[in-house]
Amino acid sequence: MWKAPREGKSTILSILDLRERNYRLAVVNGWLVWLGDAFFNPNIVLAGFAAKLGAPGALIGLLPALLQAGGMVPQAFLAPWVARLPRKIVLYRKVAALRLSGLVLMALSAFLFGQNPSLLLLGFLLGLLLNALFTGVSSLPFWEVVAKTTPQGRRAHLFSARNLVGGLLAFLAGFLVRLLLALPLPFPLPYALLFALGALSYGVGWYLFGLTEEPEEAPKEARLDFKAPLRRPAFRRYLGVRLLLALAGLAEPFYAAYAVRVLGQGEELGLYLALYALAFTLSNLLWARMAERGSKGVLKAGAFLALLAPLLALLLPPGLFGLVFLLQGAYLAALGLSTTTLLLNLAPPEERSAAIGLANTLAGLFAFSPVLGGYLADWLGFPALFLLAALLYALTLLLGRELPEEG
Repeated sequence: MWKAPREGKSTILSILDLRERNYRLAVVNGWLVWLGDAFFNPNIVLAGFAAKLGAPGALIGLLPALLQAGGMVPQAFLAPWVARLPRKIVLYRKVAALRLSGLVLMALSAFLFGQNPSLLLLGFLLGLLLNALFTGVSSLPFWEVVAKTTPQGRRAHLFSARNLVGGLLAFLAGFLVRLLLALPLPFPLPYALLFALGALSYGVGWYLFGLTEEPEEAPKEARLDFKAPLRRPAFRRYLGVRLLLALAGLAEPFYAAYAVRVLGQGEELGLYLALYALAFTLSNLLWARMAERGSKGVLKAGAFLALLAPLLALLLPPGLFGLVFLLQGAYLAALGLSTTTLLLNLAPPEERSAAIGLANTLAGLFAFSPVLGGYLADWLGFPALFLLAALLYALTLLLGRELPEEG
């Protein structure tokens, strides 16, 4: 069974040991990306923005789908090219400005087109799509660089460190979000300020990770064999879990929409974001400890909490609805940490590019499930959508039990 080295330190001191330069850059990048994620949170901020615009449910579901799918679908097509690059960080640097341009377009649209909802929505969606597309180009180099520069025993610690302090920053940012949304400014100016702050956070974070000193390796001239990972039973089980998780995410952006449209809690989105970030942050202490014994247990715990969230959403009164976002923060932290480390640890180095590209591309295709969720919410109502999500997470929990331990 795979275990992280203890080195006589407590878990929290170990994961926040930033003396190694590449580890430090990756961790600080994560903190700033987390801060940017708070201002562009697709399940709370962007969903609330779209709901305020009066967008249909399918469009609300499309927003997180574009971000997620755009960042993952291109990876299998890019993997052969990226594998031939002796240093992947060079590609990461080149696309950072293109990713940032999409975020700037979203902010400018909110600043300039408040009186023209059609142009506002067009600029917003184009910016979101542009950012998502180039995120897909940079994601594979990011994972390759992390895998090359971070020893296997430190990978769970790396992502826990990113999430621990990053989540705290996002928690504090939640109060800023609440403050900005309560300003006596016409819509969408408060959102324009949020988008501008998010673009700044992302831009600095991407720049810092671009400073990583990646060791050069000989170019791989052989074609990637995408069938090789599929021959491994461990990878097939992992892939089944990833696809079920992506499909179960069809309800994730609709807790905020439900709060705005059904419970009348639109002004509480900042509070919900803070609660989400707080749970994400604190739960990472537990997930990091559990990950020392293997990521499979973390995944099972996350799936169990995930199936509870949609059930609670239907039962809680408006004053306690924030508990749903506490739970969401905890289980998304567990699922994000476990699926990432499992993918990196289960794939042999010679198959890593193919495994990462294949898994992320297929999961990215299923990331459009919130669009389906939007149609279901409009057609059958939120209760049916939430019950289906609970069922899918229950199936994920069952399949997750069949995953092997990391070796």
